[in-house]
Amino acid sequence: MINYKEIKSEELRKEAEELKDKYFLFSIIVVDRINEGKFELNYLFENKENADLINLKTFILRNDPKIDSISDIFPAADYEEREAYDMFGIIFTGHKNLKRILLPEDWPFGYPLRKDFVINDEIRNWTGTDLRW
Repeated sequence: MINYKEIKSEELRKEAEELKDKYFLFSIIVVDRINEGKFELNYLFENKENADLINLKTFILRNDPKIDSISDIFPAADYEEREAYDMFGIIFTGHKNLKRILLPEDWPFGYPLRKDFVINDEIRNWTGTDLRW
């Protein structure tokens, strides 16, 4: 069963603290709601005992995409938050290692999963200097 709960972004850490003993973080899913000027963040948690799911949904502004990190509460959030930073430009305040995880450090073209990201010839032909995969 999935339980959905919409919360204010400033309530995220409090909600995560309440879940930490009985749940683990399954995923963080970002939806770019470009027409509404915001990002939707879905934090999916799974119950350790019965596999029930909780989806905490919150919203942040696209033009100021910041939210508190929960990586100190749920270590699994470390890579999930870094991916959301890398692909959408979301700043997770308090994250200890917020840096690119998928793209090279010198990627100059913005955030590829934003709906307004445009792939052009410059991107297609870019070779970069940090392609050590």
